[in-house]
Amino acid sequence: MVFLYITCKDTDEAKTIGRELVAKKAAACVNIAPIHSMYPEDGTIRETSEASLLVKTIESKVQHVEEIVRAMHSYTIPCIASFSLYRLNREYKDWLIGKVA
Repeated sequence: MVFLYITCKDTDEAKTIGRELVAKKAAACVNIAPIHSMYPEDGTIRETSEASLLVKTIESKVQHVEEIVRAMHSYTIPCIASFSLYRLNREYKDWLIGKVA
């Protein structure tokens, strides 16, 4: 299993992208959470409310996820960070693979 962490401008955008990822079988499950972000811009620290997607998929679907996100995302340069899991219970792994296959 692979997790992808993606930030979005708001919960509505996150829901729209998340639905598309699941509908196109690029992801088995998507979790959405509100976040507060801080980053430098024009010499100051900008703070904004955003939403994060935690996308659950498999390695062979990561590129598909990235393509969908880039096509739908409002940011010019969206954050699409992936990380692999060390361990996952077999039942959940089997379920996940069945949803994206």
